Amino acid sequence: MKDTGVGIAEEEQEKIFDRFYRVDCDRNRQTGGSGLGLAIAWAIAQKHQGQITVQSQPSKGSLFTIHLPILPT
Repeated sequence: MKDTGVGIAEEEQEKIFDRFYRVDCDRNRQTGGSGLGLAIAWAIAQKHQGQITVQSQPSKGSLFTIHLPILPT
């Protein structure tokens, strides 16, 4: 998934998959985000032996990539 939003600073990127973590401290329930979406996505990827990566720069947006292995049937 790619967006053209505010982006995520490099020092914040290692924390964004933690439950309840929100990059913007000013966010609240009225402005959106509980800090669970990326944590849930990360847990699902892990359960399927995969991973999620992020490439992001402030003011330029973010690119999230989900890598899932092809398992033999």
